[in-house]
Amino acid sequence: MKPIFCYQVPVVVGSGISGAAIAMLDPSVVIYDKGRSYGGRVSGKFGSDSLSYDFGATMFRDLMDVHWLGQETKYSLSEIWKSESVDIQTKPIYDPLHFYPVNGMSDLVLGMFGKVKPVQGHTLKKLEASGEETWNLEFHNSATKQIETVCSHSVVLTLPIPQILEIIDRSDTNSKLKLWADFLEPFNDYRKTLVSYFYWDKWKPNWKAFHLNPDSPIPITTSLQRGSDWEYQSWESLKYPNEFREGSALLVQFGAIFSESHFGNWMDSEKKPNPEIQEYLIQGLKEKFGAPEPNLIWNHRWKYAQAQMPLLGREGPLQLDSVTFEEWKDLCKQTGITILGDWFFGAKIERIVGGIYFLSHNNLL
Repeated sequence: MKPIFCYQVPVVVGSGISGAAIAMLDPSVVIYDKGRSYGGRVSGKFGSDSLSYDFGATMFRDLMDVHWLGQETKYSLSEIWKSESVDIQTKPIYDPLHFYPVNGMSDLVLGMFGKVKPVQGHTLKKLEASGEETWNLEFHNSATKQIETVCSHSVVLTLPIPQILEIIDRSDTNSKLKLWADFLEPFNDYRKTLVSYFYWDKWKPNWKAFHLNPDSPIPITTSLQRGSDWEYQSWESLKYPNEFREGSALLVQFGAIFSESHFGNWMDSEKKPNPEIQEYLIQGLKEKFGAPEPNLIWNHRWKYAQAQMPLLGREGPLQLDSVTFEEWKDLCKQTGITILGDWFFGAKIERIVGGIYFLSHNNLL
């Protein structure tokens, strides 16, 4: 694994919300990602014929709390972005505490990246210690089909834990990587989530029948029915009305049991539903919304949609007063590898951005 280049700045792997927050606070970092575009779970699809929509996270809260050293500190994402000269235009949605970017959720990532341009299409395959304080990172370049190796004194991984454990397993035996593998194993449980996007070019539902009001100052565009098959519904055409003059669009994120059961047969290579899935979806739209067959059905699946047991807690303040958090800090310092992401903060955007900001400004990152 002879490196073609050695960076004097941290190398971050992953261009999702965690990678973007790190880049916002330290624009000198270098970011690698296996995808063709940035965003991770904060992703959107953009195209013609009213096909712009969010298919990952659909909103965020502005406020979050951190509990550390027996005290709670409150943070505002809008104030964090302002302090870092990041301009993201947002609107309230659902209630006065939730917001979304007017240009789509992936605008959060784009805004925080600023001038940092992630290196896309590079999948991290292995890590190798080079001396006492340097790591070689072996990437597969999807464009050239070649292996490229770089090195750095500081590595930040923001990938899902199952992917990190696979990388460690492929890497040569190393005591520091073994420490991380043992530490991360309890956080290796992730929820799968299936997603469908439906678009009608000439049909709109009876909004009042579903307690939705497009003319409300703070429109309610979503419905959450925990535990049901059609668990989370987001009317994207109400979020972005300028793109849907005559038609409408609905995004559905399906429940955990349903997603686990249908994950393997959900879609073809073009992300269109397989015939039996398509029939089920069309029938469901008719029964739930009185909807005709949509002009488009686009499916997606998140294999690692949500970490089930975040280290700092799933809800409420980030809990830093714990033995496990102290162990994480020691591992980062001892190995030269920092591992962040939703397994650490929880899935909510405000916890990740606010958490990384807090860690950085308290010299914990």
